[in-house]
Amino acid sequence: MDADRELERRGRAFRRAGYAVARLNQGRPLRLITLSDAEPADEGPGERVMVDLGGGARHRLEMELLARWAGLLSEGRACRGDVAPPGGWSAAAAPLAAMGRRVTRSEDENEAYLEWLRRRALGLLDLPGMWAGVEAVGEALLKDGTVDERQVSALVAGAQPPRQRPRWLQ
Repeated sequence: MDADRELERRGRAFRRAGYAVARLNQGRPLRLITLSDAEPADEGPGERVMVDLGGGARHRLEMELLARWAGLLSEGRACRGDVAPPGGWSAAAAPLAAMGRRVTRSEDENEAYLEWLRRRALGLLDLPGMWAGVEAVGEALLKDGTVDERQVSALVAGAQPPRQRPRWLQ
């Protein structure tokens, strides 16, 4: 029972770490992440209602979906060796599907949109130093229980590989 509880705690830490690092990468850092806070309330599937997402709202929604995928994929990478949960991602991605329905016209389009965002999140986590940053934030969260925006930024910056100028510029 304790092993299951510890795995659940580790999964929650890495889901939140992946989400926080993705948001930081987007220029939308979280002020504080904790293990004890409840997850943000997700919208239920409800009725399909297309909404006007002008003024950058569609882009913000897309960035939120990408960050949530990064969180789910981080949990999978840290706790299940990069394997999808039993039964696939459909149960874990149900809140994401509900959010995606705000901008898509059909279930097929929504599934393709969510798959595209999942692949983008995988690409984000595979950027040099990004996964190391998620690991650093996740481990700090497991150790301390909370990590603030400044700490997330420092941990991610510390995990980035040093940048070298191209030889021809030196």
